[in-house]
This record gives sequence, C-alpha cells and structure tokens, in this order.
Amino acid sequence: MAPLDGIRVLALEVYYAGNIGSLFLSRFGAEVIKLEPPETGDVFRSVGPGKTSDGKFRRASELRGMTGKKSISINLRKPEGLEAFWRILPSVDVVWTNMKPSSLLGLGISFDSLKTHNPNIIYSTLSGFGHDDLISSGPFGNWAAFDLIAQGLAGLQYRAEGEDGKPGYNGLALGDFVTAMMLVNGTVMALLRRQREGGGAQRVDVAMHDAMISLNELPLTLTDFTGAPPPRGRSGTSAPYGAYPTKDGFVNIAVGGTPVWRRFCEAIDRPELADDPRYKDSPGRVKHFIELEVIVSEWSGSRTSMEVAEWLHKFGVPAAPVYDMPEVLKSPQVVARNMLVSVNDPILGPQNIVGNPIKMSDIEGGDPGVPPVLGEHTREVLKEFGAYDDAEITELAQAGAIHLPAQGG
Repeated sequence: MAPLDGIRVLALEVYYAGNIGSLFLSRFGAEVIKLEPPETGDVFRSVGPGKTSDGKFRRASELRGMTGKKSISINLRKPEGLEAFWRILPSVDVVWTNMKPSSLLGLGISFDSLKTHNPNIIYSTLSGFGHDDLISSGPFGNWAAFDLIAQGLAGLQYRAEGEDGKPGYNGLALGDFVTAMMLVNGTVMALLRRQREGGGAQRVDVAMHDAMISLNELPLTLTDFTGAPPPRGRSGTSAPYGAYPTKDGFVNIAVGGTPVWRRFCEAIDRPELADDPRYKDSPGRVKHFIELEVIVSEWSGSRTSMEVAEWLHKFGVPAAPVYDMPEVLKSPQVVARNMLVSVNDPILGPQNIVGNPIKMSDIEGGDPGVPPVLGEHTREVLKEFGAYDDAEITELAQAGAIHLPAQGG
C-alpha cells in the first residue's frame, strides 16, 4: 500500500511547478485529478518539443508532468463550471494550485470558501511571492513570476557568474522544482496533522521567492555573518572544490574539510602541501583558490576523468566525472537506481522519463501511468464525485462549461 493511497487531490495547476509537485503526490498513491480549462488545457501541454505518430501529437512536457493523473476539463469562468467545482470539492482531500492568487480570488476560491464546502480540506498553494492570508505577500506580491525571477531576487543568479561577469543561469527550473517539493512536504505534514487531530481544514502556502532564499541559505548567512559575500561561481567555504580538466573532459573534485585535504595531498603525491601555511585550513585554501586550481589541473590533466575519480576514491576523496546529457542517460548508476523508467505512451509507444528518487519499501518501481487526454475523465469525475447524471453533463458541455473529448470523458 502506498502512503497516500485513498488521498484525492484536485489540482488547479499550470506550467512545471504545479505539475511536478502533484506528480510526486501521484507517485506515492494519491489520486490526482487535474482540472484544466477547455480547448487549450493546461498551458504546460504546449511547452517544449513534441513528436507526431499516426497523426497524433505528444509533447515531452506531458510525459514529464502529467503521467498517472486524471484530467477533467472545466471552465471555471462559467457559472455552471464553477458550480461543478464546488460540487466536486466535498469529495477531495487536497486542493493543490499554483494559479495566481488574484485569479483564484476572482473565482471566489479562498481558504474560507473552501472550508465552507469541505471542513476537512487541505488548501496547498504555490506562487511567486505567496498568498497574503497567512502572512503578507510583501511589496512584490502582485508581480508575475517564473523561476528566473525568483532566482534573481534571491541572489542565486548572481552567485552563478556568467560571461563578462553577468549573472548566470543554468537553465534549470530550480524555483519550480524546489518550491513544488516544499509544498509536497507541507501538504503531507498537513494531512498527518489532520489525521492526528481527527479532522479540520489545513492551510499550506509556499512562495517561490521564499524557497529560493532557503536554497541560497549558505551564501546569505555567510554574507550577513562576515559582512562580505562569498566568491561568485565557486564554493566560499571549500577548496579545491569544482570541475578540473582531464584528458577526456572534466572531473569534479570536492575537498570538503582539512581531513579530506590531507588525504588529497597524499593521493596526488604532494604531501608537503598538507601543512603549507597557505593551505592548511579551509579559509586559507579558499583564499589561495587560484594557486590550487593550477596545481590540481596539472595533476588531473594527464589522466582521464574516470581514472581521477577511481584513484581519489581509494583515498576517500569525493570525485566523479562531469557528464553531459547523453552520458547521464547511459550511466550504469542511473540504470541501477531505476532513475530512467519506461512509459508505454498510447501515442508514441515506449518513452523514457526520469524515475522517482525517493525509494520506499513495498512501492519501488511500478507503472508510472500515461498522460491523460484533455478532459479524459470529466464525465467519470462529475458523475462519481459531483452527482451529475448524463443529461446534466450534456447540458454542461453544450453551455461550454466543460470539455468532453471525442472518445471517453
């Protein structure tokens, strides 16, 4: 039995942040019902590359964020559609959303209104700068935000130095993913609290900006503590600590702390460096970072990345090759940990997606499911949880309040 079996989540989600978070709830047993607007569906369906097979189209984004979910297509801006939402609500445990706070309030959706219809609801929200019902959303509360905006305001983009000293960006949606995982964590804690207290509504809110501040904890703390920001683009507490050239690419070497430093000096046959006044402690090694870069690069450059890694591990020094994407996909470590799993997609056939990093007893592996067709489960959900009959559902479709796909729905 999965830990979230029996938990039903109504997800009003868009883009990556909303989708990836509820995907993890689904992976651990929750029934995730994805509510999408008619015609266009979740905008995430239109993001990124896609493939066509037998005249049907599938985007990678659908495989990344929608597998294993149900899809209902309801126009919440229609009175009949909003009524359907309220009729479904008593049958769900969690309302999960990353819609803009103003959009939700414009629909009359708030913690107070949700509690009125379901006194045991968990209301979990994700946004750029937070909802203001628990604490102020701050002076930027009404700003639109994507991952890049949150990273920049939190100092993460400044830390990653790019060309000519410009703020760097590695293209990873850290703001989306980290914030979503924090909201998953908060949602599960709220469910546990509700269970322990025998019921009662719970409110959980995570702002992307707050999550990025939390992720940037070390540089912010060091800046406040010392009065000066740590160096950009590298560790402010450890050296050697980074990517070094090899015969076939680059290798990461992580000398974290003086005991590891002494072992590293032994490994590269430079024992005299261990007690050199410039390098004998971490602050000194960070200060003389450039000199160490030269020493380490000269040693690593005559070996392959794997040779460096395997040799250093004999001395207890963390090291590993720096892989590009094709190398990661072929990595035996990825295979051994089931971090690439196959989805038998009804449109494209077998497709690989990234697996679940959280391993638990009795739920390892399993079928991740397939992405739903827009509105595929609209009829099923309205009948089962909204107490609609077929005639009423037909009326909703004719009024433009819901979308029913050509087959199913």
